[in-house]
Amino acid sequence: MRSFLFILALILLVIWGIGIFWYALKGLFNILIILAAIAFIMAIFSKPRNA
Repeated sequence: MRSFLFILALILLVIWGIGIFWYALKGLFNILIILAAIAFIMAIFSKPRNA
């Protein structure tokens, strides 16, 4: 019974760790999308002056 509880606790910890990692990764994707949008807008408005 003790081994079963240890395995269950280990599985729950792994699932929790994956959840934390996925949550952080979604936040990182949102930041990257915002930065890409800002770079795109800056590229549109900063056209070459000598063209």
